[in-house]
Amino acid sequence: MTLEPFVRRVERAIRDRRQGKRRLVDEILSIQVLSAAVVGALAVAALYWGGQWVLKDSYSRWALQWTQELNELGSPLYLADDEEALIRLESFVSRYPEIDRVSYFGSDGQPLFSVRNDGDGGQVAALTDSDVSDATDLIGMSEPYLLKSRVLDPRRFEIIAPIWTESFADDGLFGFDPATDEVLASTELIGFVGIHLDYLMFHNQLLSNIKTAVLFLLILLITFAMFGRRALQHALSSFGELQQPLRELADGNLDVSFEPARHREIAEIVEALESTTTAISERNDKLLELANHDNLTGLFNRRRFFEEFKSTLSSQADSRQASALLFIDLDRFKYINDSCGHPAGDRMIRRVAVELERSVKTSGTVARFGGDEFIVLIHDADEDEARVAAEDILANMRQLTHIENERIFHVHCSIGIALIDGENLDHDELVAQADIACREAKLAGRNRIAVFETAHEKSALATADAGWMSVLRRAIDNDEFELHFQPINRIDTGETTHHEVLIRLRDDRGRLIKPDAFLPSAIRFGLLSEIDLWMIRHASAAYAVYKKKTPQIRLAINLSANAFEADNLAAYVEETFAEFGVDPTRIVFEITESLAVRRPAHVEKQICALREFGCHLALDDFGTGYSSFSYLQKLHFDFIKIDGAFVEDILNNPVDQKMIRLIAEIGREAGMQTIAEYVQNAESLALLGELGVDLAQGYFVGRPAKRPKFRSTPISLSYQRNKRHSKQ
Repeated sequence: MTLEPFVRRVERAIRDRRQGKRRLVDEILSIQVLSAAVVGALAVAALYWGGQWVLKDSYSRWALQWTQELNELGSPLYLADDEEALIRLESFVSRYPEIDRVSYFGSDGQPLFSVRNDGDGGQVAALTDSDVSDATDLIGMSEPYLLKSRVLDPRRFEIIAPIWTESFADDGLFGFDPATDEVLASTELIGFVGIHLDYLMFHNQLLSNIKTAVLFLLILLITFAMFGRRALQHALSSFGELQQPLRELADGNLDVSFEPARHREIAEIVEALESTTTAISERNDKLLELANHDNLTGLFNRRRFFEEFKSTLSSQADSRQASALLFIDLDRFKYINDSCGHPAGDRMIRRVAVELERSVKTSGTVARFGGDEFIVLIHDADEDEARVAAEDILANMRQLTHIENERIFHVHCSIGIALIDGENLDHDELVAQADIACREAKLAGRNRIAVFETAHEKSALATADAGWMSVLRRAIDNDEFELHFQPINRIDTGETTHHEVLIRLRDDRGRLIKPDAFLPSAIRFGLLSEIDLWMIRHASAAYAVYKKKTPQIRLAINLSANAFEADNLAAYVEETFAEFGVDPTRIVFEITESLAVRRPAHVEKQICALREFGCHLALDDFGTGYSSFSYLQKLHFDFIKIDGAFVEDILNNPVDQKMIRLIAEIGREAGMQTIAEYVQNAESLALLGELGVDLAQGYFVGRPAKRPKFRSTPISLSYQRNKRHSKQ
């Protein structure tokens, strides 16, 4: 288990905290609780202040009712029997607990006495200074009463009213006529009475009731808030259930499961998320497949192969087992792309991939390295076992034929082997070694196997190359190469038409060295282009010498791919021919099929220049690659040289016979003559004639010699009879 998902969650939490992100469910619940708290506070405040206002209004109404009792309370000021009046007053005051005291003042506003309510009955007492101060506003009062209350204590009220007496001069008891007689009366201010009300008892009782109601309301609000929070939390639980799956999705885990949603909206969201995760999973699987496999063949690609390779090397370091790496490159694969198009090349690549997997089976891992390159890791194999595996692949490839547009293409490949042991476990170095070995196999002639040499062997090769370097350099500078001439004869008449010029070199003991021994070193040291120029010059000089005795002489000169890399090839040929008096129509330049297809535009330009000059052209090694009739027409060759691989076993191989017949027919249709190489006996020569081949070259026709020889080839009687029969 890796820490990567945990680290991602921590980083996301820190990022969300820095950005002030909150959970939606928590925010909704917080809003609900805050709303309930605000509403509750407003309700409590409204209840409390509303109750206070109601109490104050009620107190005011009760105080106004007491104004109707003031005249009766003023009786001690005008009754003669004060004792009796005071007794009644005390009894009256004791019956009303809201009365704090009743105060009396003279007509001049001077305080007289007061009756206080002590709970058991009224008690007469002298007025205090505060009571006197309360009467300062009585003088000049014209209103029936004065009602005052305290702002800071709304439960206390003070009512002060004047006490008047009225008397009539004649009561009119006898002979009184209200319509005509005036009633004469007099009024007299005898004093003032003040009543002090304190509704403390009622206020406390009502306030206690209000507090009880507020407490009940608070309990109700809290209960409602808790119930609402729980109900809202339950309603929003579907959102909360999405949080963990969404967090796992954000961490890259697509194998998440969603709880069944209870609400339609959430169910639609869950359905959309499930569809999205399914689509993303399928896309990721497809991307993973594309990231690990070659989309054309289905084999491991380079990146995935290196993962497997590194794992194998790691396990091999512990087990000390040997393995081998095979680097496989198809020979001249570009032919089929250029002749039949890239789709045809893709089809062949797929067939090669299938054949490789069939050849390797479970003993190795096969991958496409790119283009027409493949790489195979053979597990638990030493050098001999690796060679056997490579030979099996090579043999199976040789038997593989591919048909495109009625053309048959043979699949050949070169294989390089790098051995993996406990001392060599660098994957890049091993691949480089296998690649180098594959290139060595190509340089050695293709369609073969090469094993990367050890340090000792590499040192020996480097020493040998260094020796060849000095030998080749000296041979070029001192004209130490030799030219040999091999005849090419017509099959139908046996006469010699021209000679191929071959290059040779002698060692210190005077023995001839064939080109296969020194040309690979010449290629590695970049000397091949100089050897080509040496061939052109000395072949021209030889032509100038031999044409004097045999004017019919014609020479075929081999040119490597390096000769066509320069743009001045035609100019050099023209200049050299002019120097030695060479008739360009008597010269045939041979180029390999791989060169013609590898750089068709550049080669065509060079061929056109040589053809305009008058030279003839031959396409060498035809049939080993994937050339097409369109190339033969486009490049306008005069001769097609059939590769010797088809001629060596022609008597026993029907497939080779069909290939040669097909090439001969193609050449005949294109107006070209066909030449068969490696003709070793009369039977092969006769069969080649029957298959339609025009010319032959080989030891049976004539061995290479220091001087051109014109020797007729004997024609078999059976071939002559068949030829006469075909003419009839």
